[in-house]
Amino acid sequence: MRLKVLLFLLSVTSAFSCNSQERHSCVFLDQPYSDHNQCGFIEVPKNYDDPSKGNIELAYMVIKSKSTNRKPDPVVFIQGGPGGNVLSLARTYRQLNIDDDRDFILYDQRGIGHSNEVCTGLSEQLIEVMAMDLSPEAEFAAIDKRINDCAQNLSRDDAKFSTPVNAKDLEMLRKHLGYEELNLFGGSYGTRLGLEYMRQYPKRVRSAILSGLFAPDTRMYDHLVSDFNRSLKKLFQGCKDDPYCNGSYPSFENDFFELLKHLETTPVTLYLNGEDFTLNPQDFLLIVHQLMYNENTIGAIPKLIKTMTEENYEYLARVTQLILYRISSINLAVYWSVMKADESRFDNAEMFRKDEEKNPALKSGLNLFAIDIDVYQKWPDLNASQSELNAVVSDIPTLLVSGDYDPITPPRNGEEAATHLKNGQHVVFKNAGHVPINPCFFALSKAFLDNPNESLDLNCVKEPSRIYWD
Repeated sequence: MRLKVLLFLLSVTSAFSCNSQERHSCVFLDQPYSDHNQCGFIEVPKNYDDPSKGNIELAYMVIKSKSTNRKPDPVVFIQGGPGGNVLSLARTYRQLNIDDDRDFILYDQRGIGHSNEVCTGLSEQLIEVMAMDLSPEAEFAAIDKRINDCAQNLSRDDAKFSTPVNAKDLEMLRKHLGYEELNLFGGSYGTRLGLEYMRQYPKRVRSAILSGLFAPDTRMYDHLVSDFNRSLKKLFQGCKDDPYCNGSYPSFENDFFELLKHLETTPVTLYLNGEDFTLNPQDFLLIVHQLMYNENTIGAIPKLIKTMTEENYEYLARVTQLILYRISSINLAVYWSVMKADESRFDNAEMFRKDEEKNPALKSGLNLFAIDIDVYQKWPDLNASQSELNAVVSDIPTLLVSGDYDPITPPRNGEEAATHLKNGQHVVFKNAGHVPINPCFFALSKAFLDNPNESLDLNCVKEPSRIYWD
């Protein structure tokens, strides 16, 4: 329910690689995979401060370049979340390869997917709570009962979770694969991890492409609701400015808030996957928040509001199913563990409440991240040492990418990160959401990888993505 989206010194004691050219099966895929690739596991310390605690496995895949002009420095994809898996969807993520002349590395961060996943099924348990139509307070009480087993199991283990730990893991992977330098490609939380790796291992980074900036010094909870409200205002204005949207949904903004108020007393019960799911104001805001992550779903929001006001819930059910699938793909135990190590020791509870007060239009409660504040009070401390949330200062060539509709990592984050990056270039895509991926992005990324120290031709950025208002 809280989507929100992480490890150096010992030699590898156990690993295997698939035969790179023969047809073979890779454990991460559901059928034989014939591309020129390599897959396997490496072992990394559970606790870098005390290697005697044992090891855990990291799973990886390398899509080998077949180019006759193959470059020695690969692109490594760094997943977001924290808590997002990659390798179970390797066939999808491999399409993100932005340079055929370079190897492309995919891997699951510790505790996620094929890398010794922890607390499986926790996301599904939270979706069960979400379906109950509880107040935020009652919701936390219900969640608290469900997370105890997971928290106790993690407490008994010796594995540590934090962004600096994840950076050490990535360095272990680089060493194992034998590359001298990496080109980093991170999205959302992956940008925080990418920047931390740049801080710890600057000589091992040739360039970095970071989209949807969540820098180590970003205080997410301080302005979480305000960032969402900013995107909502942009959404309402965008519909007004579009003749089709304004003509089809002339009272969109008013209908939105009337519906939000109506749901406070009259929640909607859907039938999903054979079970009742009661959608209340917090759930509704979660769905809208997540729809604004992508320009392909931003335009669906006015239609969603209209169909709900007409008490036609078929469209709502389809959209809700999509969002629930996205939630279930995040390992919440890893998410909470990393975020607690990174941010929870600060006054984020007070700052989050103040931010809520500044946005009375959303007073019904943003059912996203709010419960984190309470979870952190009880979640076990799984980090050997606290993360340093200082800005990363670097002269490594870095392409920063933002979407102007992004409700969780707004363009402001990219602007702030760029002030500390001597060779940083910040690009904002208009009418784009969280971690923009489009033809212009791929073209810019390829040009950047070819010549990371040169200024980019930004002509394609001048043409905004089109929002197709449904």
